[in-house]
Amino acid sequence: MSQAHIPKALRERVAAQARYRCGYCLSTESVVGTPMEIDHIIPQSLGGPTEEDNLWLACSLCNDHKGNRIAALDPLTGEIVRLFNPRRQAWHGISHGQRRAIESSA
Repeated sequence: MSQAHIPKALRERVAAQARYRCGYCLSTESVVGTPMEIDHIIPQSLGGPTEEDNLWLACSLCNDHKGNRIAALDPLTGEIVRLFNPRRQAWHGISHGQRRAIESSA
């Protein structure tokens, strides 16, 4: 599937909402050294829309690592759990098991 065009004004709104940091590792462009990307929280390949509520800022490392996944196996429980959603969750609000699933989903 081809990448959807994301208007500049929408990109700027999403970046401001994310406080100009990656939604997954919380790094800034100055730390990462490359421009941030607009991530589809639910990937386009899985039917995710190119709408503000489904977009967030991500560094290329996190965006590449996440790929087109929305869930991963929790190594502690063996259950499939949804990946971290930076629009809906805060790092302090996720459990250790969910954090481990995010870290080990590669």
